[in-house]
Amino acid sequence: MFGETNGTRRVGPVTGRVGLTEPPPRPGGAGGDDPSALVVEFAQRTTAGSLHAANEDAICCRPSAGEALFAVADGVGGHEDGAVASATALDSLLETWGAGATPRQGSPLKRLRGAVERANLAVYDAGQARMRTTLTVSVLGPRTVTTAHVGDCRLLLFRDGTLLQLTDDHNLAARSARYGLPSVTDLPDDPGRRLLTRSLGQDPYLRIDTLSLRLRPGDIYVQCSDGLATLSGADIIRVLVRHAPIAAAERLIELAQQAGGRDDMSVQVMWVSSPALRQRFDSSGTTLQQSEVLRGGVV
Repeated sequence: MFGETNGTRRVGPVTGRVGLTEPPPRPGGAGGDDPSALVVEFAQRTTAGSLHAANEDAICCRPSAGEALFAVADGVGGHEDGAVASATALDSLLETWGAGATPRQGSPLKRLRGAVERANLAVYDAGQARMRTTLTVSVLGPRTVTTAHVGDCRLLLFRDGTLLQLTDDHNLAARSARYGLPSVTDLPDDPGRRLLTRSLGQDPYLRIDTLSLRLRPGDIYVQCSDGLATLSGADIIRVLVRHAPIAAAERLIELAQQAGGRDDMSVQVMWVSSPALRQRFDSSGTTLQQSEVLRGGVV
């Protein structure tokens, strides 16, 4: 199922646009005619770093009626075939999500948690506890973003000029920082960054972090593997306010490599807009007018 597309280890389009509309309440209903309905414009990109012989990251997106699923998996180096682990996780995730998509059963959070639990078992069974991968998956629906997270990939939100990390890093460096010890920010080469406290495949039972957040027009979400950890928040903001999603994804990877990043790098950029917000794009369609949309300006 999951395989390389021109060497990119990606499932789904490189870039696209999805309307986040409520489903019709009954046959013949007008679920997609709401003028306040939100739209997500997205781009995704992954590339191999110099640390591994092949890219052990894998990414996917699955746009469907009224919602879009995005996932990043980072196979753990030093274990048996991290590339197989990340691909296995996304294979299972997409199969489970697709099977439950019509009709939609249960809340997005319940569906997502169940899909990640199945992905964990798929990796565990495939490697007999010898394969590991991280996984962060987000579903943007008509009104909310719902996320399930295990490992040290990240989901970031840029809103009102502020960049927030919405997920916790499940590694020893982050745990040390919580107890007042030197943090990963203070020690960018801390080996604790590479020692995970949670991942898929290590145990049939899995602790999953989840969150659900109301979407707002003007939100920009960035979902990425830890290969982009060399970038500062200011670096990321500068890119987001100057570039549309596809250019932003490419630029973030380029800057992370220039900053010394040698790991595999994967990034997904998702802009949330409304019909009114769309009118603020310039004529080229590639630059966001930041004066009203991103009130914090450029850092």
